[in-house]
Amino acid sequence: MDAQNLYRTHLQDIKLMQLATVGGNRPWLCSVWFAADENDCIYWISRDTRRHSIEVKTNPNVACTFQKHYEGGLGEKGQALVIAGKAEKLSGIDCDTPYNLYAARYPQILEFQSKEDFLNDRGHHYFYKLTPKEIVLWDDVNFPDDPRQVIQK
Repeated sequence: MDAQNLYRTHLQDIKLMQLATVGGNRPWLCSVWFAADENDCIYWISRDTRRHSIEVKTNPNVACTFQKHYEGGLGEKGQALVIAGKAEKLSGIDCDTPYNLYAARYPQILEFQSKEDFLNDRGHHYFYKLTPKEIVLWDDVNFPDDPRQVIQK
């Protein structure tokens, strides 16, 4: 089993991530819908007035986690993914790729805010991008002897 292909499959199956930011030496965690590209970059939409968006502006070091659903409880085997890296607010033409990814994954974006509004920095929502520096897959289903798989970027 290839850890890199496995975590990319997980990213296609999972739609909600938990994003961790830090501001003023205080951590913050929120849930956002996301899409990923072929280079493992993670995109989400947010207002730039949200706490996590403000914190990305002042401290771009972020982490996110994705929990693969599994049946069972405490002590059962599970799968999860953690990505850490640098985040940034996108503008202009840089919104083209994430918009297309979102339109394919969440067709309702077409009614939410137009592509033209994103490309021209109009509207209330903006795309953000996380460029991974570290990816850790925790998978004791496929890697029972060594569940912590680190994918180098």
